Amino acid sequence: MRKRFGFAAMVCVSLLALLAGVGEFSASGGGSSVPPPSFRPSPGWVSLTTGTSNTRDYEGVWAVTARSNLAALAPLDFPNNLLHLSRNAIYISAQTEGRGGSKQEFPALEWPLRLSHFRNDHGWEGQPAPNVQQRLRWGTVHGWHLDVRIYFATQHPSKRLLRAAQRELDRLILPNR
Repeated sequence: MRKRFGFAAMVCVSLLALLAGVGEFSASGGGSSVPPPSFRPSPGWVSLTTGTSNTRDYEGVWAVTARSNLAALAPLDFPNNLLHLSRNAIYISAQTEGRGGSKQEFPALEWPLRLSHFRNDHGWEGQPAPNVQQRLRWGTVHGWHLDVRIYFATQHPSKRLLRAAQRELDRLILPNR
C-alpha cells in the first residue's frame, strides 16, 4: 500500500507541476480558453484534470475507481497506465475538444451520456494488452465537442462494473461556458 501511495503522490506532484506550467502559459495570453469537463466528487473515485488552458487542444479529466491501483491514474503515460488497472477497476477519460465545426464531424449526443450507446472496442491501435476493453463515445452536447472513453481491465466487465461506470458517467459535468 505504501508503494502505491508513493507512486500516486509522485504522479499527482508531477501533474501539478505540469498544470502550473500550463497556467503560466495561459496567463501569458493568446487564444481563447478551453475548459475541461469535470466529475462531481464521489468517495469511490479519484480524478485529475488538466484545468483550463488557452490552447486549442483538448482539455480533460481522468477518473479511476478509488480501490484501483492508483498508478493507472497517469494520463501522461497513456496507454501504458492502463496496464496498471486492477481487474475490478474502471478508468474514464473525458475531454472537451472545443466548440463549433461540422455537425458531421461531431454528431449530436444525448445527455447524460449512456454507456449502452458507447462503441465497444475489444481491440484498437495502441491497445496496451489484449485484456483491456475500450468504450468510446464522441460528439457534441450542449455545444461542446466531447471525447469520452471508458476502459476496463477485462474484455467481459461484470454488470456491477458496468453499473459503476454508468454512475460515474452520471456525475460528468460539462464546462460552464
